[in-house]
Amino acid sequence: MTDLDSWVAALEEELGLPPGTVDVGAVLDLARDAAHAVARPAAPVTTYAVGFAAGLAAAGDMGATASGGPDAAEKAANLAARWGNS
Repeated sequence: MTDLDSWVAALEEELGLPPGTVDVGAVLDLARDAAHAVARPAAPVTTYAVGFAAGLAAAGDMGATASGGPDAAEKAANLAARWGNS
């Protein structure tokens, strides 16, 4: 187990998330895509926004405009790819 794996396991426990909730690879891929296509500071902001949208979707409180759920990361990655080609 790496330091990152240990950190994520401890973080999940501290936040009351089921073990294995955080898909580290997907989060890092999304952060990379946002950082390269938009700007470096877009990485943490994008991953936060996707997590927030996913949380709202899971709570059933999406409002009129939010779009979360399992495809939130894919939507954000696609936006970053389009952004980088603009």
